[in-house]
Amino acid sequence: MDQFHINTIQNKFHHLSQYLAAFSNSFLTKKEDDSQSALIWSIEKSALQSQKVKDFYIELNYKDIVLRIYRESEYKELDLLGLTHSGIDSWIRETISDYGLSAGNFHYNLGFKLETDFDTFVALDTDDEKIIFQLIEERNIAQRALEKLKSNYNNATTIYVWPHHFDTGMLINIDKEKDIGLGYAIADTEVNKLPYYYAYAWSNNTINYAQLPNLKNGNWVLGNWNGAIISVEDNYDLNTIENFYIDFSTILIKRI
Repeated sequence: MDQFHINTIQNKFHHLSQYLAAFSNSFLTKKEDDSQSALIWSIEKSALQSQKVKDFYIELNYKDIVLRIYRESEYKELDLLGLTHSGIDSWIRETISDYGLSAGNFHYNLGFKLETDFDTFVALDTDDEKIIFQLIEERNIAQRALEKLKSNYNNATTIYVWPHHFDTGMLINIDKEKDIGLGYAIADTEVNKLPYYYAYAWSNNTINYAQLPNLKNGNWVLGNWNGAIISVEDNYDLNTIENFYIDFSTILIKRI
């Protein structure tokens, strides 16, 4: 796998996703966990979507590399190829104003800043398109696997894509002091140099990681971050990821 190429394209989508997060964060009431700015992945549309503000939401379509601002089923569309931040920002403000929202209330105060410089798409070649379809499938698998597990737990949280770290994630609340976290993360310098599916446990008590049994799928990662992962360079499918999440949860729930 071309690590640099994959992570570069992922980074472009990460930056473009900030417009969606900024939109809902600008108009929705702040929540304790900042989930008012969290995003939703649409398998049907291969797209990230902001949360709804009244009848409005913004969509970032991966296949077409466009932004769409919806008012119910009606939408306006912006082709993102070659556009700078100022061009995208101006279009969003003009469009939401046309739809009756106050452009002056739209802001980027998300409480964090991305560590990389703004980057967007200039043109696409065949290799770019292959990676985009790969990234779509990785998100689809994470979404489907988490939806399957969520249906088995009454205490699972909403599945979100979090705009800061750009991970698809869900928590299973064991009790007020214990959680199991499951999801899909982009590459980082701490855990894996390519995107990966992850599972971790959180507790107010010390978690026992001694003499962990082998996982049927995936690998344990112990150190600054403790959990388990399946890298996208490994052989896997939807069933593999579902079983990985279940296997980890079964082992760790007895140790937290």
